[in-house]
Amino acid sequence: MTNDKKPERGLSSFLDRAILGIGNAGSWLIAVLIVAVLVQVVLRYLFQKSFVKLEELQWHLYAVIIMLGLAYAFVKDSHIRLDIMHSRFSKPTREKIEIIGIVGLLWPMIFIFFMHSLNFVVESFRVGEASDAPMGLGCRWIIKSVIPIAFFLLFWASIARLIRAISYLKNNNQQGNSSDGC
Repeated sequence: MTNDKKPERGLSSFLDRAILGIGNAGSWLIAVLIVAVLVQVVLRYLFQKSFVKLEELQWHLYAVIIMLGLAYAFVKDSHIRLDIMHSRFSKPTREKIEIIGIVGLLWPMIFIFFMHSLNFVVESFRVGEASDAPMGLGCRWIIKSVIPIAFFLLFWASIARLIRAISYLKNNNQQGNSSDGC
């Protein structure tokens, strides 16, 4: 995606708004994480106490924040790309590259991660996986379920971006044909 104004209508707009809403809601987990870290530090250094559940909650929160951030970063166009090369191409060429990248690279990666993570979650649920620590958090499948959810959201974000890229090329092609007098 580029910094050019993107059309805001239909399915792509709905998907973007949904993902941005989920990302914005998930960003509040950062505040929860900060509080958890501060409480853990105070307990450890002032009271010489440590709570395994609180420590594990911290890495669970980190994981959720990062995983929800995947789709959010894609929608906000804050993911990494080769901007030096990308900026040298025309807008239609950039959109074609975007389509090829989404369909040929991103979707296969999403599919692989999604399918493997589903098995990961199901197996964790089946065996009743919990923390290895005696006083750790139980129900490890809950945090593991964030992985397929995150990749599903990334798939949504990529559909929205693909719709916009195809729409741009279609509209650009129609404008080009009409200016030729054909």
